[in-house]
Amino acid sequence: MNGTSSFANHEFRAGLRRREALGGAMAGGLALSGLPMPAGAASGVRSLTSHDQLRTTYDHVIVGAGSAGCVLAHRLGHAGRRVLVIEAGLRATLPAVATPPAWPSLQESALDWRYMTTPQPGLGGRAITCPRGKAIGGSSIINALAYQRGHAAAYDRWPAGWRHADLLPYFKRAETFSGGANAWRGGEGPLHVLSLADVMDRTPVAEAFMAAAQQSGFPMTPDIGGEHTTGVGWNQLSIAGHARADAATAYLDSLANDPGEAPVDLLAGVQVLGFEVERSRCLGVRLPGGIVRPEGDVLLCAGAIDSPRLLMLSGIGPADELRAMGIASAVDLPDVGRHLEDHPLLAGVAYQARRPVPASHYNHCDSLLYVPQATPGQSPDILVMCLSVPFVRPTVGPLSAPAYVLVPCHLQPRSRGSVRLASSDPRAAAIIDPHYLSEPDDIAVLARGVEIAREIGAAKAFDDWRAKEVYPGPAWTTEAGRTDFVRRATDSFHHPVGTCRIGAVVDDVLRVKGVEGLRVIDASVLPGLPAAMSNAAVTAVAEKASDLILAG
Repeated sequence: MNGTSSFANHEFRAGLRRREALGGAMAGGLALSGLPMPAGAASGVRSLTSHDQLRTTYDHVIVGAGSAGCVLAHRLGHAGRRVLVIEAGLRATLPAVATPPAWPSLQESALDWRYMTTPQPGLGGRAITCPRGKAIGGSSIINALAYQRGHAAAYDRWPAGWRHADLLPYFKRAETFSGGANAWRGGEGPLHVLSLADVMDRTPVAEAFMAAAQQSGFPMTPDIGGEHTTGVGWNQLSIAGHARADAATAYLDSLANDPGEAPVDLLAGVQVLGFEVERSRCLGVRLPGGIVRPEGDVLLCAGAIDSPRLLMLSGIGPADELRAMGIASAVDLPDVGRHLEDHPLLAGVAYQARRPVPASHYNHCDSLLYVPQATPGQSPDILVMCLSVPFVRPTVGPLSAPAYVLVPCHLQPRSRGSVRLASSDPRAAAIIDPHYLSEPDDIAVLARGVEIAREIGAAKAFDDWRAKEVYPGPAWTTEAGRTDFVRRATDSFHHPVGTCRIGAVVDDVLRVKGVEGLRVIDASVLPGLPAAMSNAAVTAVAEKASDLILAG
């Protein structure tokens, strides 16, 4: 399409040889020593172990093998497109990845980039962890497995073409739902979604929460991802059998049954340095050993933190800021890295239990409540989760077992933050500043979530479990005490979105404005937070994006 439809062969391969001679498995280097695909998965995805295996041409290069990148590789590969996927991480082999209750041990592990926010004035100066997956499968490898779409009204605030009715077919196409296919759910998709309504080994504390929420006047919904997405219900998780169903296993590995030559190449252990942009066209992807030049679009799927970082490193972003760092401006796009949204949660409203709390076989949150709005049809502001573990912020105080915790989350915060470059060094982490609780209304909503959680926690259904309320306790008796508790107890739900959002940075088919040959497809393009966890929304957006790409 641009007259440079192949690799810059000599430069690229010479660079590979130089790095191999230096022992190219260095951290951040162009290491082609990624772990092999599992047995039986070699025919659909070819895991590169040598520079000699690189193809002469590719139709597309996908930057990032997270949820969106895996979806695109699967769909484009099925359509016969020649695809190269580049991922900085390797194949995840920690046993904890497949074990749902073990997910907390994955954050701050070798599978996590271990990003941190700047100190947050709204949280008393605390910096917050920002876990991002560093593995094939991205953050779907290390997250808490929750897979929920959220309320339709949240999507209906998005631009035309990306609203709930537009995305519903793609939500359905993505999943095999444990409750079976219907007008709202899919039954033949790559990703297995388990509703805990369909199991019998739920923790009894979650059963008590279900009853207590109904005693407090909240309706029960049989399927929180179906027609009625508010009310109290059983959690829904990315689980196949008893193991995590992440994007890599669901999408990449399911290409294994394709006959013939593998359409997708996977280059793991390689950190992308940026993009080659000339005269407002993206010519290729810069790697430590050279440039990869596809015939079609480069597809950026590095997530809400690293996608804007890579764009800015390439001169695509706020021109004045980039020039001040010595980066030549290719396209002035002031909104790159702006409008960062994230869900704050409050950990937590905690109770000492009368007796040991049975462990969850799933993700420690077997049941939850999406609080309906007073006005029907509005998306909810508040989620309350029932956790069967003693989870509170250290700034709140100690909590010993046996205990359980009710955790409110703000689903539609008003606070907005940013992702900025720390320097022109392509290996330097970005500056992440979410501005948590910078808007007073966010504090008020979280305080209302605490009130709802305490009401449910005091309901009769919990009498057999509740020894006493530990937190917030007496701190909740004054307005100053309530505000202080909210600030001390608030953390992140780790759902950053919006830093390359549709309408501001990318157009309605996800092409970067002012740049030919480059699309962004990941959580960064979401124009707002879904009223739920973000992974299902990202998956549906990537499913639709694959159709847009195939349609040209």
